[in-house]
Amino acid sequence: MKDEPAGLGDRGRRMWRESLAVWSLTPAHLVLLEEACRIADRLEVLDSILRATSREVNPDLAQFADISALLGESRQQSAALKALLAEIRQGQYGSSPASVDPAGGAGVADLTARIARKQAES
Repeated sequence: MKDEPAGLGDRGRRMWRESLAVWSLTPAHLVLLEEACRIADRLEVLDSILRATSREVNPDLAQFADISALLGESRQQSAALKALLAEIRQGQYGSSPASVDPAGGAGVADLTARIARKQAES
């Protein structure tokens, strides 16, 4: 198992260990996982700030603006984490090579050629 990246918090370290226990990752996906772990730690910090702040909320508009900014950042970090995890999962399930058409074609170039042939036949 790869060593945990330096500076991870409890949540990030747990995510690193548990992810490597179930996934076989390429070096590029390890970089994505490291960033996902850092985001998980960041979300933990944002959540603790929001929880502490929400206990002391008053209707003061300035304080509400601060909370709104924290909530917005939390949503952005959550979306980034979701995207990174989807990319890592895709690497696990979509890493097989492209299938080759028995007629010799594969991928976009073949599709383009087939479209051109069909148009020429019309």
